[in-house]
Amino acid sequence: MTRQERGERMNVLYLCRGRLACFEGEGAGVGAGDGTGNPNAAQAAAAAAAAATAAGGAGGAAKTFTQDEVNRFLAEDRRKHQTALASVETKLQEALNDKTMTEATRKALEENLNAIQGQLRTKEQQLAHEKKQMEEAHGNEVTELKKKAGFWEGLYRESTVERSLQDAAVKGDAFNPEQIVVLLRPMTKLLEVVDEKTGKTTGKYKPMVEMNDVDPKTGEPVLMVRTPEEAVKRMKELPETYGNLFKSGVVSGIGAGTATGGAPGGGSRVDVRKLTPQQYREIRAKNPELLGLRPNRRKVQQP
Repeated sequence: MTRQERGERMNVLYLCRGRLACFEGEGAGVGAGDGTGNPNAAQAAAAAAAAATAAGGAGGAAKTFTQDEVNRFLAEDRRKHQTALASVETKLQEALNDKTMTEATRKALEENLNAIQGQLRTKEQQLAHEKKQMEEAHGNEVTELKKKAGFWEGLYRESTVERSLQDAAVKGDAFNPEQIVVLLRPMTKLLEVVDEKTGKTTGKYKPMVEMNDVDPKTGEPVLMVRTPEEAVKRMKELPETYGNLFKSGVVSGIGAGTATGGAPGGGSRVDVRKLTPQQYREIRAKNPELLGLRPNRRKVQQP
């Protein structure tokens, strides 16, 4: 290119009109925006547009709802929550059917299940459940108190009856008072005392023995109700049945402290284990039949 051509080209570039590159939204450059040439006009316009957009968005979020719509939303949320709880409840119940789980694990699952079921109940159902729990707790407490009262009452009755029979046996001069207690205990009851004048109960109790006996007037079997002392006294009056239980039933000539079970000529045998050697020789010489031996022939042949 010659010097003249280069000069002409420089003149063309010098005489070209200047241009400014600008991008949308930047708001930069002289004379941009409203064409007034003010550099702050574009920024103000952008700020106004942003404010308008924000105001429009805010206006959309400020929508109001009626009470029915709110109730419907809450009901729907509750239904979803109840469905989820019901699903968890079913899974916990299925897990509790496992027989191999430890006691601690089972207790934890049961606590969780109770908490879930409590959330599933309505207000009325929860009140009914709490009422039932209180009634069951009260019933269990009453049952426990009745058991304790029955236990102590039984101890009182048993000790009172046995003590009265023991005292009556000792007073009746029995060899072994325990034998009298064993014989009369099944027939003895603790009965409430009745006032003879008014016919009303007095609140006091005393042991009474229901004893099978024979009516002395008619000779018929009869059930007699006696005090322990009266029952022991009646037993002493029946030596054929109870003679070996009392010291008064000893054989004549033998120590008063030995139970023999009969009297000379009475047909009853003597308990050899309770005899001294001297007593044994005496009975053998005079009444060998009391020892289960044959009668003395010399004694029989005497006129």
